[in-house]
Amino acid sequence: MKGLTVYRALKYSKTTVGDWVVLPGAGGGLGHLAVQYAKAMGLKVIAIDSGSQKKKLCKDLGADVWIDYKESKNIVQDVKKAAGGAGAHSAVVTTASPSGYSQAVDYLRCGGTLMAVGLPGKAKLEASIFFTVYKSISILGSYVGNRQDAAEAIEIASRGAVKCHYELRNIDDLQKLVWLACLGVIIDGVDLSRTYEDMKKGMISGRVVLEFN
Repeated sequence: MKGLTVYRALKYSKTTVGDWVVLPGAGGGLGHLAVQYAKAMGLKVIAIDSGSQKKKLCKDLGADVWIDYKESKNIVQDVKKAAGGAGAHSAVVTTASPSGYSQAVDYLRCGGTLMAVGLPGKAKLEASIFFTVYKSISILGSYVGNRQDAAEAIEIASRGAVKCHYELRNIDDLQKLVWLACLGVIIDGVDLSRTYEDMKKGMISGRVVLEFN
């Protein structure tokens, strides 16, 4: 379903082969699948995320440009420069951070499309009305997909173009981790509260799969 979600967003992003697409949250569960589908569709990918592990994952999956949002001094300018100066043709925002949306309007080129996929809780999408109108920016929400979208997404994956990268964890260990994290317990030198915080902050590359015994 996650692959279908990002495939549909890319499908309706009004892009064609050779266009630049920006993927904020590219190293996460949705994002790393979006990188692969975008490349399979012939798009040039600008991956935005943070951390060496996510950088390696995105580059290994074929991302053309990597931007670390924690290291970048100006994400908007970095994206425009990578996309030849005019800006990207589309942005498929999979991150749950509100900034991923507000920045997109600024770095999209005239006629660009912002696809809203990530759900940042109660946050609101704030964009300059002036530049949205002046640049003829389209803002579209995308949620999962229909049977035809699913068939197309599966066909691409069946060719080996898309694979889910994940970390396997036991459900019992996760439950213990949550309880111990709440208590701030440290076992064998590992701060479990910090590990749990890393999960909440999206610092784990790809997805997490829970194993039920």
